[in-house]
Amino acid sequence: MSRNLYFEDELSKEKFNGFMLKRLIKYAGTYKSTYIKVMVMLIGTSFLSLIPAAINMYIIENILPQNGVVKDNVLTQSIIMLSLWISLSVGAQIAGYITAKLSSKLGNAIVCNLREDLFKKLMELSFDYYDNRPTGKILVRVTNYTDEIAGFFINDMTRVVENVFIMIITIVCILFIEPRMGIVTIVVSLPLGFLMWFIAKKLHERVRNDRNKSSNRTAFVAEDINGLEVIKAFNREVLNDEIFVELSDKYHKAFMQTTRYREIFFPLSHGIIRIMCTVILYVTALFITTHNVGAGITLGALVTITTYMQRFSNAVFVVCQRLQSITNITANVERIFEVLDTPAKIYNSANAEDIKDVKGEIKFNDVTFSYVDGIPVLENVNLTVEPGQMIALVGPTGAGKTTIVSLISRFYDVDNGSVTIDGKDVRDITIESLRENVGVMMQDTFLFRGTIMDNIRFSKPDATDEECIEAAKKVCAHDFIMNKAEGYNTVISSQGSELSAGEKQLVSFARLILGDPKVIILDEATSNIDSETEKLVQEMFKTVLKGRTSFVIAHRLSTIRNADRILYIDHKSILEDGSHEQLVKEQGYYYRLVNH
Repeated sequence: MSRNLYFEDELSKEKFNGFMLKRLIKYAGTYKSTYIKVMVMLIGTSFLSLIPAAINMYIIENILPQNGVVKDNVLTQSIIMLSLWISLSVGAQIAGYITAKLSSKLGNAIVCNLREDLFKKLMELSFDYYDNRPTGKILVRVTNYTDEIAGFFINDMTRVVENVFIMIITIVCILFIEPRMGIVTIVVSLPLGFLMWFIAKKLHERVRNDRNKSSNRTAFVAEDINGLEVIKAFNREVLNDEIFVELSDKYHKAFMQTTRYREIFFPLSHGIIRIMCTVILYVTALFITTHNVGAGITLGALVTITTYMQRFSNAVFVVCQRLQSITNITANVERIFEVLDTPAKIYNSANAEDIKDVKGEIKFNDVTFSYVDGIPVLENVNLTVEPGQMIALVGPTGAGKTTIVSLISRFYDVDNGSVTIDGKDVRDITIESLRENVGVMMQDTFLFRGTIMDNIRFSKPDATDEECIEAAKKVCAHDFIMNKAEGYNTVISSQGSELSAGEKQLVSFARLILGDPKVIILDEATSNIDSETEKLVQEMFKTVLKGRTSFVIAHRLSTIRNADRILYIDHKSILEDGSHEQLVKEQGYYYRLVNH
C-alpha cells in the first residue's frame, strides 16, 4: 500500500444533511414500541419535573400567611402539597431511571443493526472497493464510528428531545403566568439559536477534518501490525515510527482546531444563557418595583418564573452541549452512509440463474478489462477451454495471468466482451452458484483463527470430520497435520504462524478440494512446497484434477509441463497457446522462458 494513501483525506461525496439524520433515526423503527415508551417517559419526566414550581407558587400565594394571617386549614394543605411535591420528585427520579435503561437498550440495539448492515454491505462490495482503501480506514467505520453513534441514541437524542420539550413547556408556562416575561424570553433566545447553529456548522467542518486525520493514523497502524515481519526484516522500525509521528502530529493539529471551536461553543453558549437570564430577571425586577413598565407581579409568580427560567436556561445549555456531541458524530454518519450507499459492482442480475451440472467449458469472447479506466490490462482476448483441460498460464509479472482467472470467478466484471461457462455468461449466473463451482486458491494463502479442521471445513460448513480428513489426505496434508501435537484440533492464528508456508498452502488446498468445485484455479499453489512434497502433489494432481477444468499459474516447469495447454500471457493478450512440446518446438516466448 502506498504511503501516500495514509495522507489522503477521504472526501465525502455527500455532506451531512437532514435526510441522513432522518435515515439514521429510521433505524429505531424496528423498535417502535420501545422508542415510543422512551419518548413518553421523557415527556412525562419533563412534565413532572416542572410541576413542583407550580406547587411552590400555590404554597406562597395560598398557604403561607398573608399579612400575618394564618389560614385555618394551613396544616392540611401544607401536608398535601408537600406530599405531592415529594411524590412528584421521587416519581421523576424513577421515571428518569427507567428512561435511561430503555434508551440504553434501544441505542445499543439500533447500533447493532446498523453495524450488521454495514458489515453485510462490506461483504457485498467487490474487490475494487478494497483495492482503493487501506484496511484500517474501513475497520474504523465498523468499530469506532458505530460505537460513537450508540452514544447519539443513548444520550444525545433522548436528552435533546427531553430538553427541547422542557424549553417549550417552560416558555408556555411563563407566557401563561406572565406573558410579558415569556415574550422577553423568546426575543432574547432567538439570537442564541442562530449563533449556536453557525458555530455548530463550523464545528462540523473541523470534526470532519479531525476524523480524516484519525482515520489516516488508524489505517497506518493496522497495516503496520499486519506487516510487522516485513518491517523488522527491512529495518523499517525507525522510518515507520517517523511516519507515525507525522500522522499523529497532523491528527493532533486537527484535534486542537476542533477543540478550539468546542472551547468557543461552551463558554459562549453558557455566557449568553447567563446574560439572557440576567436581562429577564432585570426586567422582572422592573415589573415589581415600578408600574411604569406595567402591572407588578406577585411574589409567587416571581419565584415560579425564576424557577422556570432556571429550568429553561439549563435546558438550553444541555441542548447546546448535546448539539456539540451530535456534531461530532455527523462526520461518522457521512462515512457510514457512504459505505452503505456504495453500489456493489458485482451483483446478481435480474435474470441470473443457478448453474447446474457444470461440465467446465470456459470461453473468453473478445474480452477487454482494466482496473483503472483507460489503462487496459487485457485487450480483445479470445480463449476456448474444453471441459477437463488443465491450462497453465505463464508470462512476466503483471502481464494479466491472475486477472484472467479472476474474471472466471467474477471477482471483477469485464469492460467489453464476455466470459462464459458452458455457454452461459458468468454475469447471468448467480454469484453463489458460480463460486460453488469455481474453486480458487490464490497466491496469498489466508487462514482464519481456529483449528486446522475449522480451516479445512471453511469451504463446506456442513462437512463431517471424515470428509475433511479425506480432503487433507488427497492433497498430502494429512501426515504433517497428524504430526502436530493436537492434530486436526491444532489451533492456528489468523496469520498461520504456527505452520510453515508450504503447510499453509496444503491446508488451503484441502479447503479448496473439500468444496468439490468443477473448475479449479490455482495461483502459485505450490510455490512454497518443498521438492519432495511437490512430487506427491504432482501425482495428486493427476487424480484430483482429473475430470475438472483447471487453471494453474506457476513458475516451476515441473508444475506446468504436464498441462494440456500452456498460455503465454503478455502485452495484454495471449501470445502463445499450446502444449509444452509444441511451444518449445516453436522457440518463441515460452521457449526463451524455459531456457531462462
